[in-house]
Amino acid sequence: MTFKFMNIQWESVLEMLQSKNIIKQVSSIDPLQMMSDPHYLIPTIVIAFALFALKFRKTLVFLLGCLVFWYACVHMLPKNGELKLHDVASFGTTCVVILGTWIYFFFIRED
Repeated sequence: MTFKFMNIQWESVLEMLQSKNIIKQVSSIDPLQMMSDPHYLIPTIVIAFALFALKFRKTLVFLLGCLVFWYACVHMLPKNGELKLHDVASFGTTCVVILGTWIYFFFIRED
């Protein structure tokens, strides 16, 4: 017996919400390709400008750091199990820069 409400197959929706499927779906998304779409780009710019204008700079720095980390995970970590020293070094450098920026904005800088 299938549960249908508004002609939506809820079993498939609930199956996609399992943690292993969410991780697979998020890792398959390319952040640069997503941000080249105006449906994502314009609201992102508006939200970033609103956070900056309302002086939520720490929130903006945190969100940008998470976005850069997501980009680094998608493009620098190996997908087929082959580790290259250049990719690991780039990923490590990116993580250190993100961590340094967060430490500066959250603990050193006074607003």
